[in-house]
Amino acid sequence: MHFVRRAAIVLIIAAAIIRFLYASPFASTWDEVDFALALDEYDIANMQPHFPGYPFFILGGMAIHHWIGNPTQALAILNAALAVTAIFPMYKLARRYVTVTQSFIVVALLQTSSYFSILVTQSMSEGAALSIVWWYMWVLIIAFEQRGFRFQVLPLVLFALLMGIRLSYAPFGIGIMFLLFCRHNRNTMRVVSLILLAALLQLIWVSALVWNVGGIDGLLKLAFGFVEGHFTEWGGAVTETKEPIVSRLYRLVVTNIVYVGVLSKSLVSGVILALLVAFLVVPKKRHFHREMKWETQLLVAITAVYFLWNLLAQNIDKPRHSYPIVMLFLFLFAVSSVKARPVSQWLLLMFSIAQLVTGLAFVKEQASQEPATYQLARYLEERKQPLIVYTWEETRVMDYLRVSYEHERFYTYDYYLQDKKYRQNDTIYVTNHLIDGFRKQGARVEGNLKKVAEFRSNPLFDPVYSEIILYEWRSN
Repeated sequence: MHFVRRAAIVLIIAAAIIRFLYASPFASTWDEVDFALALDEYDIANMQPHFPGYPFFILGGMAIHHWIGNPTQALAILNAALAVTAIFPMYKLARRYVTVTQSFIVVALLQTSSYFSILVTQSMSEGAALSIVWWYMWVLIIAFEQRGFRFQVLPLVLFALLMGIRLSYAPFGIGIMFLLFCRHNRNTMRVVSLILLAALLQLIWVSALVWNVGGIDGLLKLAFGFVEGHFTEWGGAVTETKEPIVSRLYRLVVTNIVYVGVLSKSLVSGVILALLVAFLVVPKKRHFHREMKWETQLLVAITAVYFLWNLLAQNIDKPRHSYPIVMLFLFLFAVSSVKARPVSQWLLLMFSIAQLVTGLAFVKEQASQEPATYQLARYLEERKQPLIVYTWEETRVMDYLRVSYEHERFYTYDYYLQDKKYRQNDTIYVTNHLIDGFRKQGARVEGNLKKVAEFRSNPLFDPVYSEIILYEWRSN
């Protein structure tokens, strides 16, 4: 047992070190550019960053930016540091189910997750938010057990911190609703006082946004614009796409949760996981509800609420939105496995080793190889000018890299045609993402396109812009 415990601890330490060593220096997406620019000048109205502002995440990044010059790496280091702190609540939650040694194995499984390492070494707010979720879950469960007022306040504080890092994790607030109306349903004054305190805590980060945009009116205008765009234009919610719900459900479960989130597209991890499933003893149905701990019921309920939110209101094209489901699944799966058959802890250890090895390869690749958006920008710098490239969202990265050539973002085919008339002496380039948008508007452009170059990076890092095809536009 001591060997197993030491091995698990070594895996946890190794995963933490790897993430600090390979923090990504690239701001390869629109959102990452927003975050990077915000460290030097926080201006929500100017998309630095975009609404809802992520004030606590940016504040932490600013602090680290004093020592790390690259703003993207500064945010990734913040994520890595918070991931280390999450070891403690992960362990404390696992100890509620299993032994000390088995708890370290559970933590090793969670910390070595390949996709978790990818997210934590990026400059996106998911890395920080995922770590805070573990602290929130832990103090929430404590609040259910301890009647003291200070214990009831802790989940409210952690939830306010979580919302100031990533607002899209709002469904986790259902845990506080359970706390208030299940634990304190007979104490109206306690419920009212905690609701008021929760609102005041949320106002801490909201007031920062109000101050930044110059008033409540400005903030509401940004908020309504963001919500409208998210659910009707670019957000990928079920209200914006025409994809059947069955197809979305399949992609969420099979692709985002299992293939990417759990396995990180690794065959070795898949084989070990299959063996784990074979070893797992499922309790008889008539005993299931009786044997399910109340903590498990709470975690399952919160996961179910977030699952529905992810399915209906978030962009299924981005598996990072689904990782909260993955990590809670991995936790419950791990504690169930070692409780059902202790021998499964060896398979969990093997799974953790496989994840660490594949995760190391991924974060090294992410930190050293240029993403497709950078490759595109560099390629065009070497082309003969004058030229202009029309893009979808790639232009944000080009602007961040301060390229020397002209670049424009257009979402409407008619506007593009109008602007193109003034570029008679320029070589005109367009990207496949722009063309895909034009095709959805009914435009027929095949006769005007000549393929010039193709740029690829790992879709695990950015599934949307991991493949960029550059075309030269030729008028008929």
